[in-house]
Amino acid sequence: MNKILLILSIFVLLEISCTNKMKEPNMKVQINIKSKLNAKKIKEQKDTYYSINIDLVNNTDSIARFWIMSCSWQDNWIFNRNTVFFYIQGCDKNYPTIKQIEPGQKLTYNGIIQCKNNAKLNKETDIRLGFVLIKEHDVLKISDFKDVLINKIKKQKDIIWSEPFKIGK
Repeated sequence: MNKILLILSIFVLLEISCTNKMKEPNMKVQINIKSKLNAKKIKEQKDTYYSINIDLVNNTDSIARFWIMSCSWQDNWIFNRNTVFFYIQGCDKNYPTIKQIEPGQKLTYNGIIQCKNNAKLNKETDIRLGFVLIKEHDVLKISDFKDVLINKIKKQKDIIWSEPFKIGK
């Protein structure tokens, strides 16, 4: 009887420890603010600019395939604050394309974020950046890409949010 009770106790403890472990999300967004940029070198000098690295990490054991613009990759990204956005310098030959990330790998984007100087951002303000995931099967025709993207943003569907991060002035 004592052996059965001991075995049941071990199974219960194992079950509790397994369920308490946090499961890693399938995709993860990691942010690294590199540096504050000199606004005089950017045409709109009234705002504040930061160099940023963004990693989109595939935590699955299979290839992640999704739609993104070939040049204006920023279209798939949204901020939780309307006073922070990407500074986009323009590009040529911009069209929807399929990208993929191998299992356990990451795709890194380098960009510039622009903060409105009238924004009340300080070192305590939490900012989050979300990646709008447009799965390969979500777009049947290339011409549908923008509509699918807008619809997902409007419905707040399939958005992978970063952990909150801070920027200082």
